[in-house]
Amino acid sequence: MAVTREARLRSRDSGRSLLRLDSGPRRAGSAGAAAVVAVAVALLATRCAGASSGAPAEEQVRAGAAATLAARALAVINHDRASYLATDAAGWFRDADAQRYDNLAALPFAEWSMQLADAQPPALAKAAGAPHVYQVTETYELSGVDYQPVTVTRFLTFVQHGGKWLLSSDRDGASVGLRGDTQIWDQGPVAVVRGSRSLVIGLGGEQRLKPFADLADHAATKAAKVWGAAGWSGDVVVLVPSTQDQVETLLNAAAGSLQGVVAVTAGEGGKPLTGAPASRVLINPDAFNAEAPDAWQFFLDHELTHVATRAWTTAAVPLWLSEGAADYTGYLSSSISADRKFQELAAAVADGWKPEDLPTTDDFHGAGDDVSRTYQISHLACAYIAEKYGQAKLVAFYKAVGTAPDGTADPVGDAFRTVLGTSTKDFTVKWRAYVLAKAAAVKKKP
Repeated sequence: MAVTREARLRSRDSGRSLLRLDSGPRRAGSAGAAAVVAVAVALLATRCAGASSGAPAEEQVRAGAAATLAARALAVINHDRASYLATDAAGWFRDADAQRYDNLAALPFAEWSMQLADAQPPALAKAAGAPHVYQVTETYELSGVDYQPVTVTRFLTFVQHGGKWLLSSDRDGASVGLRGDTQIWDQGPVAVVRGSRSLVIGLGGEQRLKPFADLADHAATKAAKVWGAAGWSGDVVVLVPSTQDQVETLLNAAAGSLQGVVAVTAGEGGKPLTGAPASRVLINPDAFNAEAPDAWQFFLDHELTHVATRAWTTAAVPLWLSEGAADYTGYLSSSISADRKFQELAAAVADGWKPEDLPTTDDFHGAGDDVSRTYQISHLACAYIAEKYGQAKLVAFYKAVGTAPDGTADPVGDAFRTVLGTSTKDFTVKWRAYVLAKAAAVKKKP
């Protein structure tokens, strides 16, 4: 995550997960063929349920709902607007769904499906005035950029009309505390810009999004050059909402919690590349627009480092390493001066502060200048490794820590020994001196 306060540069990765991994096997054949089969099976189930006089009403509703969802998915794949809207009951939901369909039609889906969840939350039985609210799993894959299908959860209401069960709302789950996942195409008319290594999806039109594609393309090229050994495919999805509130909604984050956060990398890390879902970089326009233009590339370079190293970023990787590596990449070939990069660090050292140990997780959870200093000294830890041992050794060090076998007592200490030929203790001594030297070289503000 890239964060700024008072127009100073700093960064912090997000522990939140925007995307959830569908652990099931990938379906064979085309998405359209699969959807056709799903519709046929669902319709047959509906007829069988209706033909049996002893069939429970709930069973009939579920069969009808499944048929509607299958028809809806087929309409998305076939770009059939009329059939898509035919799955909605008349009213406000259908009106809103017309815009949602237009958004979906603009996106390059390799796969799209909707299914009733196998197990329904007990709370749904208590949804007042909406007896047929079901948890639905929506699965999609963006062509050329997603490693495997991504799944999201929705809570949808079905009403009977003309022998069919049609959708009438996606809000009734909230009455019992169940809120579905929001996607950017739920937030307004989307535009899509395809860069050479990026897919930018956002609000506000193509002209607004084109600069983000340029920034992301540059960042992806840079990250791949530095961290290419991680096996990253080299493409990224960038989401650009219109407001901070919308970013927080996409992340299910508390209102105001992303104040000052310029960008966030979201996705599930800690999995091998073949099993990892695609990562997303979300732009917070409120904070991004407050930044100096020469810092914009830094923020994208920082976030793309998190994407590029996702396969290696396991629980074994401390924040000082993941955030320090992201800042190291971000500042490579940057025109941002040391005076700006290490402003808070220099001020702290001038006031008598000295570094002790490499930063802990708690050090990243402070506030103000203390947090800025934590990111800066983490950056210097990685910069020192690259300067003394070479950039390739920094990459090898990160990989060794992140891919250490389960049960390894001290992945960081082992990597210091096996990759760099030193120890945590000896490295820390030299890092302290390096930090103080950098701080001393910073020109004080007049």
